[in-house]
Amino acid sequence: MSAPEDDNVREIERITSLLRELRSEGGTARETEAIREIGLEIALAIREVGAMLVNVGWEPTSSKPPAG
Repeated sequence: MSAPEDDNVREIERITSLLRELRSEGGTARETEAIREIGLEIALAIREVGAMLVNVGWEPTSSKPPAG
């Protein structure tokens, strides 16, 4: 079983590869749909990362007073 962070890294690499492929091929009939799908997958990954941070009790660093 892999860690969620490893899964996210693999997904980001996969999505990046798909986007590179789309850009190198030029315009295709599926290009618009694929770009929308990539955007959705990125949004879902960001949401999952946010949920993981909330689950571990992460707080924004900007809300903490400077150390000293």
